[in-house]
Formats: sequence, C-alpha cells, structure tokens
Amino acid sequence: MKQRQHTFQSLTIEVLTVLLASTISFPVSDALGMQPSILPFVMVACYVALKLIYHLCLSLSAHIISLASLFRHKPTQSDRQTKDDCALTTAMSAVDNNNFQMKRMELFHYEYQHEERQYLQQKEREEDEKLQAVLQYTRNTFRQFDFNEEEIFQICECVRYFVTNQQALRVNIHIKRRATVTQISLKNFAWNIAFQYNISRDVTAQFVMQTFHEWFANSTIDTIRKNLRTTTGKHKIKIDEHIVSIVHNLR
Repeated sequence: MKQRQHTFQSLTIEVLTVLLASTISFPVSDALGMQPSILPFVMVACYVALKLIYHLCLSLSAHIISLASLFRHKPTQSDRQTKDDCALTTAMSAVDNNNFQMKRMELFHYEYQHEERQYLQQKEREEDEKLQAVLQYTRNTFRQFDFNEEEIFQICECVRYFVTNQQALRVNIHIKRRATVTQISLKNFAWNIAFQYNISRDVTAQFVMQTFHEWFANSTIDTIRKNLRTTTGKHKIKIDEHIVSIVHNLR
C-alpha cells in the first residue's frame, strides 16, 4: 500500500514538473528570441532545472529537520544543573538514610545494653534478697533451740557457701550436739534450703554430713541421701517449700 502511494506521488510530481517546464519554456523562448525548433531543448533544460531545485529543497528540508531535532534534544546548562542537583540530592538522601540507620542501630544497641543491665541488676537483687531470706530462716530456726551466736554464724556461713557454690563447705565445724534436735529435723532443714536452689540430693547429703557432723558421725552419705525428706510424724523442723516467702512476709 505504501509502495503504491509512493509511486503515485512520484508520478504526480513528474507530471507537474513536465507541465511546469512546458509552461516556463514558452515565455523563456520568446524572451530570448529562440527559434521554435529549439523549444524542446528549452523544455528539457527547464525540466532539469526544476528537478535540481526540487532535490535541493528536499535536502535542505531534511537538514533543517535534523538540526531542529538536535537542538531540541541537546541538554542545556540548566538541564545539566538540574541533573546534577538531582544526583546530589539522591546522594545526600542515601547518606542521610545510612546515618539514620546507624543512629537507629546505636540507639537499639544502647537500649538493649541498658535493659540487659537492668535485668542483671534486678536478678542480682532478687538473688541477694533470696539469700538473705534463707539466712534469716537459718537464724530463726536455730535460735529457738538455744544455739549460741557463734554456732549460728558457722551454720549461716555453711549455708551461704552451700547455695552459692552448689557444694558443701569442707571445713571443721564445731557445733555442739543437742538432744532436742534430731537427725530428721536437720535433714528437713537442709532439704528446705536445697529445694529453693534445686540442689541435688547428693550435694545436700554432703552438706548435712559436713555441717552437722556430731549428729551423723555414724552415718553414711547414702543413708542420709535416702531419707532427706520426712513429712510424717512431729518434728521440730518440718518440711516447708515456702521458707523464702514466709521470711519475706515476716519482714
């Protein structure tokens, strides 16, 4: 379809060019006083001149269009400045975002460390309060049996080492045996404390044997371990899983 249109346009241009050359050749011949026999040559010359003018006009048009397109797309100083500004703005935005992320991470790290310190301090306070409650329970328990302060102090130090290190303090403890305090009561006392710290039966039996040696001189670790907890019968020291909370309530 396009080829037909191009052919039609070419034929139209050729016909118009021939007609225009013929029209121009007559006045030119008369003006120059040429003979009629030379008229065909004049027509050919006019035709050639018109074709040259036609192709020249086409070339000039194409050149003008290309120049216009070049000037239209050529970046101006303002355009370059705008692009530079955009690039600078993008770079600054990226830097600001990175700074924001870094500050956010630093703030998160600081808050995490602060919360961790608070947690550890709170845990330390709770452990200290728990230890103080256990020691107070120890003092209250043995004061009712008329143990002197030196003996109570030794027992408290053994208890402190027992719950802190999860093992019995292996030193010579001199606590005079009282007939009013039975082996069952002493084992119940040790179990009450061990329960607060989830200490094993073997370690608890060693604590009983080492701290109250005069009561268990003829006993073995296995014998003590098998009967650490006695809930039947009446005993001066009973099994009590809540000795810490009781001491707190008494305060």
